[in-house]
Parts: sequence; C-alpha cells; structure tokens
Amino acid sequence: MNNISRRSLLKGSAAAAGAAALGFNQLFGYSRVFGQGEGDDPQTMLNLAATAETFACVHYYTAINSADALGLSEQEVGWLKAFLDSELQHKLFLEANGAVPVATEFFVPEDLFSNRARFVATSNVAENWFVAAYLAATRRFAELGEPLLAATTSQVSGVEAEHQALIRLMGGLQPSFQVLKEPLFWNTSDVVPFFTPFLEGADGFVGPAAFPGADAINALTTGFTVQAVTPFIALNGVGTADANGMAPEPGAMAPAGEATQDAAMTTGACTVAGDNTNVRTAPDTNAEVAGSLSGNTPMNVIGQTTGADGMVWYQIDMGWVREDAVTIAGDCTAVPAVSM
Repeated sequence: MNNISRRSLLKGSAAAAGAAALGFNQLFGYSRVFGQGEGDDPQTMLNLAATAETFACVHYYTAINSADALGLSEQEVGWLKAFLDSELQHKLFLEANGAVPVATEFFVPEDLFSNRARFVATSNVAENWFVAAYLAATRRFAELGEPLLAATTSQVSGVEAEHQALIRLMGGLQPSFQVLKEPLFWNTSDVVPFFTPFLEGADGFVGPAAFPGADAINALTTGFTVQAVTPFIALNGVGTADANGMAPEPGAMAPAGEATQDAAMTTGACTVAGDNTNVRTAPDTNAEVAGSLSGNTPMNVIGQTTGADGMVWYQIDMGWVREDAVTIAGDCTAVPAVSM
C-alpha cells in the first residue's frame, strides 16, 4: 500500500487542479462529484480518513474554546465535547491500524470561530463532505473484497451524520430530510480538491491551527466522553478482537449490540441499561427528558452524582438516569463524581 503526502494529494489528479481553481463560495455550492478514475488504495483511504478526523479535532477543540464568541449554550458545548471525543477516538483507531494523517495543521475562514452562522455553515458542509467520503470508502472497500472495513467506515459515516444533524439544529436548521445521504464522491480522494483551502490556505483564511494533542483533548472533554462501540473489523466469531484490533477471520459475527455488551462485561466498565427509561438533562426528575434507554442495551457511565432527592444519578452520553430506574453492571466505584 502506498504512503501519500499532502502535496501528492493536492496535485495527484486533473480533477484536483480543476476544482481547486474554483472560488471558496463556489466550493460551498457544490452538488455532485464523480471523479471515477482509478480506485483509491486502502492506505490512501485510511490516510485521508485520519486527516479528516485530525481536522475535526482541531475544528471542534477551537470551537469549544471559543464558546463565548460563538454564543454557544451549555448544552451546545456539551454536544461539541462529545463530537470532539468521538473524532479523537476515530483518529486514534485509524492510526492504530496504520493510517498516517497527511496534515496536522489547517487553515480556516478568518471569522469561523467568532461568527456563529459561519461556524454552523462550515461545519455542516464539512460533515457532509466527510459522510460522503466515508461512503465512498465503503464502496471501495467492498470493491476490494474487504467487507469488515466497508462496514466499519459505514459505522463512522453514521456518527458523522449525527454530528451534522446537531450542527444544523444549532443553526436553527431542520435535519436534511433525505431518503439517503447523497453519493457526492465516487472515491474518497475526490474530496481533496474541495478541502484544499483548509490544507493550503486561501484568501480570507487564517492559520494554520495545529492539532492540540490527545492529552489536551481528553482534558477538555472530561465528563462528555462517548460510548465505546465495537468496530466491525474487531469482530470475529465471538465478537472479540485480536491483539491488533483486527479480526483474523470474519467468521459468524455477533450482532454489534451483543459485542458491545460482551466487551463491557469483560472490561468491568460501569454500565447502565433500561427499557423505556427516561434520560434527563440534569439529575432531577423535573428536568427535561433528553431521550430514553431501550432494549436493555448497556450504556457506559461517564459520571455520577447524588441528586437533591438523595438518590445516585448516573451520567451517560445523552444525559442522566437514576439508580432505581436502571440495571447497573460493572465496577462503578472508579466513575468520577460530578459536582452540580
């Protein structure tokens, strides 16, 4: 598999040269792109994905630290912290499987982190690009006879689509009501020309801003980490991974929910599960309902506190649940206490 550099990505195709000549506003007005040349090799797709995740880390890290300038609510900051944690986990997972980002610093529109409308518009477009790029990777991995990699990239695209939906909500926009996400790219590398201003800079862009590092991100996202889910490429006949996180043989794969539950039981992580159980925005039965637990699927606990009612409340990614409303498993003694 070939290693690729930022320069080879930017100059490696005629399509890149044509699209890079377009103005930034024209790029944001893109429709469909099918640059059906030779298919990407696996290393190229992995490197591009790691680059996108690195950019997303820089993007959301800076946005969280610009919360006041962007007028972000406490809930919105919480969403972005969850986004940031998931993007970091994607990046680390890709790199553990051989990916090398072609860039670790990026340029951005000069008012991106002080103009809420610009931030929402740019984030919405970027997430749409990344969903489409991962879908193109899904197509190509399937073409190469790598079904587990294809399924894994599809898992990531689903998460990015959730990010896009919440970004749109932050801008007062409706979700993009579509039968399917648009197939904007045939190959993952077709996204590169559109992303060129962020890699190379352009009129009205500032930077570059560098990846802050995993430690800085983890410190910023404490209390807002997302639930771990087993990737398809880590599944074998019993839903577990080998030492490299890869399945040596596909075998008869366990459903993802069962695999996640098995993993939680194996590691002893603190989890809660329920069926038709309300999840609240705060540890109080009078707080707004943020969602619900269903199917007794284990959810990782990321925090805990004692409510005004004297009951222990457990914090999961989407909010809070009370101890008497859920089934608790694993070791919860190490779960950090949250001051309210």
